Amino acid sequence: MQRMAIPKKKKDEQDEANNQVHYLRVVVIALLVGVLSGFFGIEGGFLIVPGLILATKMPLLAAIGSSLLSVGTFGLTTAVNYSLSGLVDWLIALEFVGGGIIGGIAGVFVAKRLSKQQRTLQYLFSGVVMVVAIYMLFINAQVLSL
Repeated sequence: MQRMAIPKKKKDEQDEANNQVHYLRVVVIALLVGVLSGFFGIEGGFLIVPGLILATKMPLLAAIGSSLLSVGTFGLTTAVNYSLSGLVDWLIALEFVGGGIIGGIAGVFVAKRLSKQQRTLQYLFSGVVMVVAIYMLFINAQVLSL
């Protein structure tokens, strides 16, 4: 009886409703990640990946790639502004860029090899986030104790 009283939505209407909910969830999580990144003064890379997975249910490797593109774009904008202000140590920056390129190529190779072992990749990502968090807590505890 209830099925007769409530007309079944057509597939196109259901898809549109799902897309609106999906879009809203992505926008809300993106804003939250942006606020947290701005508040804590970080680029947000380690926040974007879990946010993308939560908002879109995308696989970890796709979330990492999407995050890197986002953070790279934000970073490039900021880097140009710092450069124009004369606040870049070019020798050190070029050393880090070179190391980052070599490390990035190696990282993609390892990530592709581990992509078949999703659980291992997730543990590695979680471990890195936890090590960074512990490091941040340790550094901030030292500053607060001074």
